[in-house]
Amino acid sequence: MRIGLVIPAAGAGRRLGGVAKALIPRGARTFLEHIVAAAREVGIVDAVAVVGPPFGDAVAGHARHLGLRVAVNGQPERGMASSIALGFAAISEGEADAAWLWPVDHPGVAVATLRELTAAIGAHDAARPRFEGRGGHPPLVARALWPRLAGCTSLAGGARSVFAHADVADVDVDDPGVLRDVDLPGDLPGPTEVA
Repeated sequence: MRIGLVIPAAGAGRRLGGVAKALIPRGARTFLEHIVAAAREVGIVDAVAVVGPPFGDAVAGHARHLGLRVAVNGQPERGMASSIALGFAAISEGEADAAWLWPVDHPGVAVATLRELTAAIGAHDAARPRFEGRGGHPPLVARALWPRLAGCTSLAGGARSVFAHADVADVDVDDPGVLRDVDLPGDLPGPTEVA
């Protein structure tokens, strides 16, 4: 299976005081670097970061340095669905059979989790990690679902609506990182957090 990667990274980080989450350090690497490194451990053939103002130029430069393609969301205030739609429209131009939908504020997902999802997707539309009964990120999304995600901006509920009407395999994993998003200052990694 040829796997791609879509990283919504267009947020303004307002609840964190106005920072680019993609550029936040987690140990020796940025959030974006952690995600790309983990995805490369299981193999990716294409990757798109969706960026937007006010940090679009800085995040785009960092993404290109890491070998990612960049899609620009000129109006990220429309919500995450707008970035997801742009990302899946962009990745559709490539050759991947499935792609991770990996928000940049989830940098702590284990590579073992990615391997479990890759093994579980089979003929499903997507494989989504679940920890302690709660669904998390990143789902692995089969190409058949991409057109619906590329159009999710116009749907009530956005991408959630697409997944709610899809054949999704929920995969129980022993990885709290699938739930841990960084939205508030208290969510930031501590100085001793590594990997």
